[in-house]
Amino acid sequence: MDPLDFTALDFETATSAHNSVCQVGLVIVNQGVIEKKFSALIKPPKNEYAYHNIKVHKIEPFMTKNAPTFDLIWEDISKYFENQLIVCHNANFDLLKLESTLDFYNVPIPKYTYACTMKLFGGKLDKCCNEQNIEFNNHHDALADAEACAQLFLKFQEINGTYRKPKTSNIPFAQKRIEKDDLQPDFDVKNQENPFYMKKVVFTGDLDNFTRKEAAHKIKLLGADVNTSISRKTDFVILGAKPGPSKMKKIEDLGIKTYSEEDFLKMIE
Repeated sequence: MDPLDFTALDFETATSAHNSVCQVGLVIVNQGVIEKKFSALIKPPKNEYAYHNIKVHKIEPFMTKNAPTFDLIWEDISKYFENQLIVCHNANFDLLKLESTLDFYNVPIPKYTYACTMKLFGGKLDKCCNEQNIEFNNHHDALADAEACAQLFLKFQEINGTYRKPKTSNIPFAQKRIEKDDLQPDFDVKNQENPFYMKKVVFTGDLDNFTRKEAAHKIKLLGADVNTSISRKTDFVILGAKPGPSKMKKIEDLGIKTYSEEDFLKMIE
């Protein structure tokens, strides 16, 4: 099997906020060869930092005070993401940061597939590199981490001879995200007697029968006002599996009515 083309990605963040990226590292691999490396410091929102984050990556506010914001950096690097295989060590972290930051700047999220070297090898990045005899220095520098991730993925292909690239429909990030079009209510619908008409609805947890994007689109066509966050104005919440405890507490504190996915399926019949 020919080596896959891919983009290895790593972010460092300024705070616990998902949109607080302060450094990006990219390694572009073409047919098994590292073709390009890219690294940039990024000014996070309000240039705010948490002490714990600084302690990890040693990036401080004075270093990013005059750095570009991520939306400006994205103009130069978006081509390495669109319809690409993105490889991260802990994809749940980096891809959530990517999409949350793009969403913060109102930038469309690209279509991509991904692989996670943490899942492929198990364990932390430095441990995995040590086990695979990959030289790795300067941990928590975004470029150094991205290059280590790229080398791990190349090693995986060398050992296994194949990597089954996931189908776009199985991506649990961008492809399941509720689109902005579905967050713009359309009350001009024929059946105004349905339970969703002019109701503020939030989905939380994992749905079995639909992606959130698909479910949101279905009820938008019924005149719902689909929201992504819970507030006093929320009329009801559709609960999937494993909803976040903080959201559940907020739902309980505000006394918001909830429906299960089974209830939801009956409501849209």
